[in-house]
Amino acid sequence: MSEKEKKLDKIISKKMRALKILVTGASGYVGCNLRKYLEGVGYDVYGLTSKEVRGEKTYQVNTTDPQKLFSVLDSVKPDVIVHTVALSSLSECEKNPELAMKLNVETTRNIIDAVREIDQNAKLIFMSSDYVFDGERGDYKEDDQINPQTVYGKTKVLSEADIRECLENYIICRTANVYGGGGNFFNFVFDALEQNKIVDVFDDVFYTPTYMGYLLDSLRVLIELDFKGIIHVAGRERLSRYDFALKMAETLGKDKTLVRPVKAVGKLVAKDSSLNCDYSREVLRNYWPSVEESLHFCWGNLFPPYCHSVDERGSFAGVFQGYNWAEINYVESVKGSVRGNHYHKETVEGFFIIDGKIKVTLVDVVKGSKRAFIAKKGDVMLINPNTLHTFEMLENSKWINMLSKDMKFEPKDIYSVER
Repeated sequence: MSEKEKKLDKIISKKMRALKILVTGASGYVGCNLRKYLEGVGYDVYGLTSKEVRGEKTYQVNTTDPQKLFSVLDSVKPDVIVHTVALSSLSECEKNPELAMKLNVETTRNIIDAVREIDQNAKLIFMSSDYVFDGERGDYKEDDQINPQTVYGKTKVLSEADIRECLENYIICRTANVYGGGGNFFNFVFDALEQNKIVDVFDDVFYTPTYMGYLLDSLRVLIELDFKGIIHVAGRERLSRYDFALKMAETLGKDKTLVRPVKAVGKLVAKDSSLNCDYSREVLRNYWPSVEESLHFCWGNLFPPYCHSVDERGSFAGVFQGYNWAEINYVESVKGSVRGNHYHKETVEGFFIIDGKIKVTLVDVVKGSKRAFIAKKGDVMLINPNTLHTFEMLENSKWINMLSKDMKFEPKDIYSVER
């Protein structure tokens, strides 16, 4: 067998089995979510963390120790390494630049050295940042001049350079302010709003906040495409932090006056670090939710598609997976009409909006909490038992209604709230 045939045979054999993926920082915010996501779509996933761990396929290793790191990589022999480990606090990096160099740069160099010795065909995916730019003008493209102004950004630039110089099979994925059940700024605003406290937020600092679900799915697509190079994977909207906090308040049903605009102070805050994602949209073509949509996903008001694809034939969006529906209905409603205004004690109810615009009001009949939001074409909702749901048609609307329990027998699982 020729060398070319051997290489082709190796590529085919990889595609015939589940790729083996190692995630560094597997107990961190992005790493933990990424590992669970990749396992859920069928990959053979291993985790590497510095914390004490339990469970299979997880290794406790200090990534600054090159020998121990090499030992793990040599044992696992991953096809793909997703490197998420970093000291990401801007202030901590400024206070302790030596630690930032050790954790952010030396660790990456240790991984590079191990890959070069163990398997140069292994792909390294490096999670980088919008802070590689100076943050003066925003809308940065992949080939724009990098000019970091913080220690954190400088460590990312050094690691990017090391990867480009030493490896051929790599992805440098620059992203920004990942949120969705976590993230420092996201948690800061959420905690204040949940307690109905005033929160001061910069209205002169712009960025492209990135929904966790979109980042995870985009990494999956990049792996499956066998993409190589630098790419920006971030949210679709350039927003001020103030505007983002307002959207959080609005989608949570909180008083928007709790969010108070203030001016930024301090050299660590970039004026406009927004990333241009035109190139990644050409490459990925996956589902790219707006900030408003993704916040509804975070709160559980709406559900993202479990899969999404676009090609020359059109598009495909997965609505529900893993549910057993006993009844499915098609509904049309005219503008101004109201439906629902009841709850179920046992039945789970799903909705897929085909067309129109609907104001949805949900009330937890046990806790008394209330939410209201707008559902429109393409949106997916799941309403759990003991949730009073009322639909007001803002436009003529059409939807598919799915129930886990059919309503053909009396008494039906439908209840109203006495007033």
